[in-house]
Amino acid sequence: MVLRERDVSDQDLDRRKFIARSTALATAIVPIGVLARWEGQAGSGMPQEDWVGAARAQIPATSESVYFQTGGIGPSSLHAMAEVTEKLEFQNRGPADPTYAATMSRIEPDLRAYLASMFGVDANGVALTHSTSEGISIAAWSLNWAAGDEVVISNQEHPANVMPWYVLRDRFGIEIREINLDAGTSLLDEARNALSPRTRMVSISHVSRNNGRRIRTDESAALGELLRSRGIVYHLDGAQGPGCVDVDFGELGCDCYSTCGHKWLLGPKGTGAFFVRSEALDTLQLSWAGSHSHAAMDYDGSYSLLPSAARYEFGTRALADFAGFHTAVSWMEELGFDRVLTRVQDLGTHAVDAAETRPDFRLASPRAEEDRSGVFVLRLPSGCDATHVYNRLAGERRILSSPVRREGDLRLAIHFFNTEDEIDAALDGIAAVC
Repeated sequence: MVLRERDVSDQDLDRRKFIARSTALATAIVPIGVLARWEGQAGSGMPQEDWVGAARAQIPATSESVYFQTGGIGPSSLHAMAEVTEKLEFQNRGPADPTYAATMSRIEPDLRAYLASMFGVDANGVALTHSTSEGISIAAWSLNWAAGDEVVISNQEHPANVMPWYVLRDRFGIEIREINLDAGTSLLDEARNALSPRTRMVSISHVSRNNGRRIRTDESAALGELLRSRGIVYHLDGAQGPGCVDVDFGELGCDCYSTCGHKWLLGPKGTGAFFVRSEALDTLQLSWAGSHSHAAMDYDGSYSLLPSAARYEFGTRALADFAGFHTAVSWMEELGFDRVLTRVQDLGTHAVDAAETRPDFRLASPRAEEDRSGVFVLRLPSGCDATHVYNRLAGERRILSSPVRREGDLRLAIHFFNTEDEIDAALDGIAAVC
């Protein structure tokens, strides 16, 4: 493309503005650990909730809009962005130079170990992926499917947990069975009614992106026990899990769990993880392999796979992004996951209470706190189009929301950095449009 002189000048100006702004933002980073000490610190003179304001100052997106799109793509903190930049610059001083490569080579094993400790995974049970979708496909393509085999999904799934099954249906003739996980239904009853001797896998969302229902740990564990007794693989789509609700992989009872870094954990885009029970490693076979999947190989046809979930990884890796992922989770840990998740629930309670005072609104999300998450979904009045509301809110009020699967449902993904005033403003805006 040929650029006119004015185009070049404008682009150069925009670049200079971006560099200046990035430099200013970098100097504004509050060291990790300081925010965690602010809450309740004697003599600090700061009210209890000022940790939220301080954290918001580290998330540039919160000053650009009222951000309720974390369930789609979360905003990163200055800490995560700075770590990616620093590691990318460091690596490229000499990507193949042992002086630099040795440091970069520690990023992935350190991150795997850290995620395992944070989310209750066996030490060898973490694979680093680039998205939840990648993890779902690892699970979906891990079995030798035959015509007539069945997978059970739900009516609450993202396309990432639907498309692989469509492709397997069309290539191998598998059958897809769908259970109803609307608010108020029984997971175990729905699952029992759907299972058959041909069921080989159950793949459902830990937290629904369509109505915010979370699968409670106790009911997930009960489902896992049922499925193991029948030799059925149990996979959870955890895109809306870590950072939104409490996640202990070992307690959930599933065989594998797919998640990402770029939503509720506020990490870099293109990062994710796949958790696997050690006993399930050989059941969940590789469909993609490459350099680094193996423990040993020769050129005569012999090989052995890594004895860990790292066998699902291969090829050249974006190490700087994974370093940013580690920093993002560390920042959340320093803020305090318990504190973060408690605030998410408290804000969700405010949203439920505020919505129920408005006669034209109904909830698609569960009312019971134990079934709720930060994913809050409203059922709009009849005739009010969710996509139209989404566009109007974004264009006129800088409030970012999201339509979901059911026509007339609108989602607010409420994270700890949101406020009650922002929730009220969103509800006022929805009411005005509808």
